[in-house]
Amino acid sequence: MTLSELTVNQSARISYLPTDFDLSAQLIEQGFALKSEISLAHKAPFNGPIAFHLHGTKMCLPVAIANQIKIELLA
Repeated sequence: MTLSELTVNQSARISYLPTDFDLSAQLIEQGFALKSEISLAHKAPFNGPIAFHLHGTKMCLPVAIANQIKIELLA
């Protein structure tokens, strides 16, 4: 499952980052590290950015990048 497939307020743990080193490094700097807990805050209409709750703040990602981050759902 990927980040873009989460539903509002559904929680998950990041399990896989993109293979592109530069993109992964940028995501890690923003807090999207492996094993981080994350939940969906909001999806913009018309395939716009997706907002997530991460480390006590709200972070946005384009759908194309969210599609590359795999997650494991939390119970």
